[in-house]
Amino acid sequence: MSNNSSCQFSPTVYLSGYSIILTLGLFLNITALWLFIIRLPSLRSPTKVYMKNLAFADFLLVCTLPLMIYQHAAPHETDFIKIKTLCTIGAIFLLLNMYGSIFLLACISLDRCLAICFPLRSQRFRRFAPWVCAGVWMLNLGACGTFLLNRSSNSTSTNECFPSHPHLLTKPVPTIASLFMGFLVPLGIMVVSSCSLLRAVSKSQSAQDGKVNRSKLVHMLTANLAIFLFCFLPYHAVLLSYQIWTKGCILNEAYKIALLMACSNTVLDPIAYYFAAETMQKKIVEEKIRLAGGSGGENEKNPSFNLMACHKGMQA
Repeated sequence: MSNNSSCQFSPTVYLSGYSIILTLGLFLNITALWLFIIRLPSLRSPTKVYMKNLAFADFLLVCTLPLMIYQHAAPHETDFIKIKTLCTIGAIFLLLNMYGSIFLLACISLDRCLAICFPLRSQRFRRFAPWVCAGVWMLNLGACGTFLLNRSSNSTSTNECFPSHPHLLTKPVPTIASLFMGFLVPLGIMVVSSCSLLRAVSKSQSAQDGKVNRSKLVHMLTANLAIFLFCFLPYHAVLLSYQIWTKGCILNEAYKIALLMACSNTVLDPIAYYFAAETMQKKIVEEKIRLAGGSGGENEKNPSFNLMACHKGMQA
């Protein structure tokens, strides 16, 4: 028994939490990918590109959770050195896809804003959505390469698959970079985009005629921001805390709780972005009509249609 056991939660807390996230996350993200790739392949809007990449990032993050569950379920004396390579891959995937999700959520918010506030002028920029996603993946791969080199140099200092605290991210420079570029900048993009979107919708004729439910739009944007803060604010607050307080059992336990909350994003993203019932059902119906010979392409270029689609979750 560890001397620090008095400040540690029972492993059951983490086993239950990660098991729920694993089960729901696999189901929701596989379903989302099936819808985007198989069920609705003809929908090629920029928002769908970002959402498809987000679903893939969340799916990859979920794939690391069995290893996380094994760590919390294994006896205290388990020798994780024997699966060092697997642990390294799991830790890299976890960070890669956590920050990938953060950047892609910011991209979705910005794309929504551009589509509504500047429907014509933004078309040229929005066409680069696949390249923006490629840039997000390359940025994360580069950052995780640095993490891999640092983990290799610290691999002999711990017998944990996922360390109680990340050695690289708790250093001053990486902490500032993670906090600023990995959290504050994406959060700022989401806040500014949401405010601009609300202002544009409020001034639109559709809103004045009552065709757009502004209250529903406010609830949707508020929910998106609340999910982002719930998942990622505690994690980055703990990283900052490592620069203020001495590392110890309480701070390490706070890090593990914050990491669990960050991983819950893989369940909340599909609920908030992919499976808004009105949006997904509407797109499936539209796809059936299109395949039957119906016409609906002109709606994609109609700003008033975009305004009405926005409050239902934007075009998938």
